Amino acid sequence: MTGLHTGHTAVRNNGLVRHLYAEDVTLAEVLKTAGYATGGFGKWGLGEETGPGCAVDQGFDEWFGQYNQGHAHFYYPYFLMNGKERYPLPENEGRRQVRNAHDETHRRALDFIRRRKDGPFFAYLPYILPHVELTVPADSRREYEDKFPRISRADPRPGYLGSDHAYAEFAGMVTRLDRHVGEVTALLQELGIAENTIVIFTSDNGPQPGAWKDIFVEFFSGSGSYRGAKGDFYEGGIRVPLIVRWPGNIAAGTMSDHPCVFYDFLPTLAEVAGATLTTSTDGISFVPVLLGRESQAKHEFLYWEAPASAEAYTQAVQYGNWKLHKFIGNKPVELYDLATDPAETRNVATENPDVVAKIEAIMSRERTPERKYLPDERKLGAHSFVK
Repeated sequence: MTGLHTGHTAVRNNGLVRHLYAEDVTLAEVLKTAGYATGGFGKWGLGEETGPGCAVDQGFDEWFGQYNQGHAHFYYPYFLMNGKERYPLPENEGRRQVRNAHDETHRRALDFIRRRKDGPFFAYLPYILPHVELTVPADSRREYEDKFPRISRADPRPGYLGSDHAYAEFAGMVTRLDRHVGEVTALLQELGIAENTIVIFTSDNGPQPGAWKDIFVEFFSGSGSYRGAKGDFYEGGIRVPLIVRWPGNIAAGTMSDHPCVFYDFLPTLAEVAGATLTTSTDGISFVPVLLGRESQAKHEFLYWEAPASAEAYTQAVQYGNWKLHKFIGNKPVELYDLATDPAETRNVATENPDVVAKIEAIMSRERTPERKYLPDERKLGAHSFVK
C-alpha cells in the first residue's frame, strides 16, 4: 500500500499495535489524485475504524470487509465492517454457519464495479480465501468429497471451526476463490469494460504451515519445489504467482522472469494511471515488463523484514543470485546461491564471507527503527468477533 519495503514501512508484521498514520501515503490515495474511484473489499490489516489507519481514511472511498487481523480469521462472524460502521450478520451468532463473510464481501465488490463502470476505478480485493479457519460452503466442498482421503482436522485455537474432511474443505476453498475471480472477469465482459481494465491476481505469501502443514504444504505441494512456507523468507514463503491481464498490451500466455515485489505496485499503477508520485518509494515500476519492452530497470537488491517485537526481527536480502537470511538471536546467518540452489538447501555463508559482509551492510543501511505507537492505541482480540 505504501510502496516501501519492510525496513521502511510503518506496518511490518501482524500483531502488536501497528497501523498507518495520516501522513502515510497509500496506493489508493495516489490513484485518487488521478481521478480514480477507490474501493476495497476483504481484509485490511493497517488500522481499525477508530484510528487514523482506517481504510476509508487512507484513500478508499468505500471499504467492506474486515479490518482487524483476528476478525479476518473467521468466515462466519456476527458482523462485518462497512466503512466505519458495523454491518450485522446476526444469523451467525452462536457460531452458526449461515452467511459467509467472503461471499458477502465478494457481492459488494461486484456491486462496486457495476456502480463505477463509467469512470476509472481501482477495486482492491484482498479476499480471505483460502485461509484458516478451514471451512467452506457445502456447494464448494461437495465436488471433492469423493476425490480425496477423509481426514479430520480440528483447529487448535479456541472458537475456531475445523473440518471433518480437511482435504476436500481446502480444495473447495481454492475452487470457490477461483470461481469468484472468474465472476469478476465475467462481469467486466458483461459491462463492456474488459478490454479497458487491467486485472492483476497475486497472493500475499506461501502456504499455511504449523498445524496445517501436512495439508497445505505437503499434501497439496503448496510450496512446489521450494523450501519454506508462510512466515519464512525462504522461496516457499515469498515466491508467489503474479498473473496480469491487460488486453491489447499483454499477449495471452506471455511469461517474464523479472523479479518484482509488492512495493513495486505503487509506482507501477501510478504510471498506468498517469498519477504523479509526490512521496518516496522503494519500488520500481514494472510497466516496461508488462508492455514487453527491453528497458526495464531492476532492483539492486530485494529486502524483507518481519519483527517478532519492536526490538527483535528477522531479515532477508536478495542481491543478484545471492540470498542472505539473518535471524533473531544467535542463529548463524544463511547464504544461498539461487542460481544453482533455488530450494535453498546448501548454506554457503562460510565459503563466501565477502558476500555475507556486503549483504549485511545493505541490511544495516536499509533498516530504520520500527514506528513507536502511543500506549493507549489498542487492538481488539479475536474473541470479540464471534458469538
